[in-house]
Amino acid sequence: MPDWLKTILRPIYFRIMHWRGNPGLDVKGFTTTDIVHEYGNVYSFVLKGDEKPDFAAGQYAHVIATGAIRDHNHVRHMSFANAPHEDQTILSMDVSSGSRFKRKFARASVGDRVNLFKIRGGFVLDPAKNIGQPPLPVLFIAGGIGITPIRSLISDLEHRGCHDWSLIYAGRDHLYRDFWQPFGDRVSLCGRATVFDRLRDAVSGASPETAVYLCGSDDFIGNIQAWLLRNGVADNQIHIENFDH
Repeated sequence: MPDWLKTILRPIYFRIMHWRGNPGLDVKGFTTTDIVHEYGNVYSFVLKGDEKPDFAAGQYAHVIATGAIRDHNHVRHMSFANAPHEDQTILSMDVSSGSRFKRKFARASVGDRVNLFKIRGGFVLDPAKNIGQPPLPVLFIAGGIGITPIRSLISDLEHRGCHDWSLIYAGRDHLYRDFWQPFGDRVSLCGRATVFDRLRDAVSGASPETAVYLCGSDDFIGNIQAWLLRNGVADNQIHIENFDH
């Protein structure tokens, strides 16, 4: 089928699927109960649904933007910032890209509906190692908006009574400041210019069994992963989630 014909037929297809209720997809509806301005163009959208989504900490959902139908312009993968035990669903994003998806959320208001489907993702903790008794230590490293799934993982660990973790969070500013406050020196908030100094201190005192969970943009992940490998962290210890989506 030629590209010009696909361009014409694709919107018709998605509109028909919407009218039919998106058969074959388990779409869950949520209401926006709060919109938190984190900093700059970064916002957290707090959602409440009739039922809680079934997911593991660190996973993501396919999100249909507010006021939109499922199509290739208005669906993105978004990680849950909340853990499964928390009552509210939290999605955070930088809306500055100006994409159609982000423009919908930039104009969103409390009371708007958000739909989720297809929960996926392997950026999860190993129950046998990191949630067992005693759990092995975890070092989390986040860049910018890549903190989102890591907040979910840390909230889940704390809920399970597992406290042997630390976080290095690099960015021009930082989300969820109130959430980090009780954890003291287990959380290191820094900028990109000082992240390697914080890493050096963390890795030099880390157990050889420490699992590293790394999330951020492609550039951030590439630089941090290369540094970790040069400084004695084994490749199989490093778990990566790309957050360019």
